[in-house]
Amino acid sequence: MAPTHPIRRVAGVVILAIAGVFLAPASSGGPLDRTVVVGSARHYLLVLPEGRDPKVALPLVFVFHGSGNTGAIMQEQIGMTEVARAKDFIAAFPDGLGKHWNGGISDPDSLAAARSDDVAFVSAMIDQIGTEQRVDPRRVYATGSSNGAIFCYTLACRLSDRIAAIAPVSGLLGESLSGRYHPKHPVSLISFNGTDDPLLHFAGEPYDGRSLMSVNDSVAYWVRRDQCDPTPSVTQDPPSPLDDGVTIIRIAYHGGTDGTAVEAFVIAHGGHTWPGHRTDPGWAKTAGKTAMSISANELMLDFFLHHPKP
Repeated sequence: MAPTHPIRRVAGVVILAIAGVFLAPASSGGPLDRTVVVGSARHYLLVLPEGRDPKVALPLVFVFHGSGNTGAIMQEQIGMTEVARAKDFIAAFPDGLGKHWNGGISDPDSLAAARSDDVAFVSAMIDQIGTEQRVDPRRVYATGSSNGAIFCYTLACRLSDRIAAIAPVSGLLGESLSGRYHPKHPVSLISFNGTDDPLLHFAGEPYDGRSLMSVNDSVAYWVRRDQCDPTPSVTQDPPSPLDDGVTIIRIAYHGGTDGTAVEAFVIAHGGHTWPGHRTDPGWAKTAGKTAMSISANELMLDFFLHHPKP
């Protein structure tokens, strides 16, 4: 079913008010290989800012790959390593079991979820990284693409005591997740979605046998949860030759509990892509257009720095 695109009418737009630890050596300056046991041995890459002051507690951002990818692919391809280091973030790039994340929309009591408790994996990584590095516990964040973005919404719902903000890219919130879990703490949100996303439709859809909310409803859920001002500010970026005909619309809700905020970047005519990361031409035939006049990496890390836990 083709998605509807209510955001394209910008001038009159109405948005819904929406155990064990093993260390492996790494080359100087490169990502560090890390393993933590959570039922089974789980792997991730850790990237540290260069020239950091070991006495200063730094923010930590998790970057979750999409289905079929790996943490190494995310670390190598989207440019987050360079931006995180420049902004003094510690960045972690985990591997999902079977190159997939669960907990986004699956029943957490199911056998499949029991075999891969990804929420427990993230909690264990936070603990482990905190024993090795000086991490600011008020500044732990998550971003991800596609299946990894869906998982970010999971963490916001189920690990709200540890996650300060999330930045899902081309992802949606699962209906069953929002109905079953009620975050005890506010979590800020900055999201990026294309209205012509061919894989996770802007209007929502079934996914892995479960239902995903639309972008509007995913955003509205967090506006309500964070108790933001329901009247957003809506702006449209000037046309850019870098963007190949896409239009960037920014919707921001402020005034949330404990200083939280919700911001949605809607890429009109955009696809299943990461803004600021040039898509491989072969993949672009499936994924669609990419916004190149903005950098999701820069925008989300700046947003994170302004939205710690209280």
